[in-house]
Amino acid sequence: MNTANNTILAIDAGNTRVKWGVFNAAGGLMEYSACLHSELINTILPQTSRVIISNVAGKSIEDTLKKALPNSTIHWVSAGLEACGVENRYETPAKLGTDRWAAVIAAWHIKHAPCVVVSAGTAVTVDALSVHEENNAGIFLGGMILPGLNLMQQSLGIATAQLPEKTADSHTTNQQEANTFATNTVDAIYAGALHAILGAINLMAEELHRHSNVSPHIVISGGNAAIIHQQLTQHHLIGDVTNSAIIVDNLVLHGLYLLDNFMHPQFKQSEAL
Repeated sequence: MNTANNTILAIDAGNTRVKWGVFNAAGGLMEYSACLHSELINTILPQTSRVIISNVAGKSIEDTLKKALPNSTIHWVSAGLEACGVENRYETPAKLGTDRWAAVIAAWHIKHAPCVVVSAGTAVTVDALSVHEENNAGIFLGGMILPGLNLMQQSLGIATAQLPEKTADSHTTNQQEANTFATNTVDAIYAGALHAILGAINLMAEELHRHSNVSPHIVISGGNAAIIHQQLTQHHLIGDVTNSAIIVDNLVLHGLYLLDNFMHPQFKQSEAL
């Protein structure tokens, strides 16, 4: 694909997959794809003049990406004290995962209000985004990390001799039911894993509600976003302490686009997601 000089390639190298999208100068996502880590070496990435990358996958993936983009100017994202109108309250700001930082920034530009930001992939992150009382800027307060839905199930299958070995394969991300009164071991493990994630989200929403005195929004992204959103709705966890729950595809990529605009304001045309 031939691209103009004002297009941006955003890459989210996560724990299991590498996702990428090409944005035009107005913030429109023109092209999107993803692959497993093992497939990256044989993948042809779009060639653009500017590339911004969040990499939490390690040095090997970094080296492969450099080889795949020999003629591009690459910016490797790191979290800082402030960017795109969001303040970072992490104990050591630079140690915040760049995918979490980009997701929080994207959520802020969608809602400009307190949010619980959920990324539901191999791991699940549940982060709190508040609002500064004096200047109405976003504040990343911190958050929680727990194993993802499949990883929780796999860990029980591996670590516990009497439990089914293929627990994680027994359900898919399209699973729509998690019976609290499960009557077989596979379903009991699935229900436990899913409700652990729902419980973490609900706890964060309650704490953020107390902190902000405002009902927060829940912004969800990642491979298991649909099942989490469906279960939050089904179990009436949206309402008393939360404002709404929405799914935003490619939340990290949108945050990377905003970060690129922040670092290169001369190219900025829009913040629309």
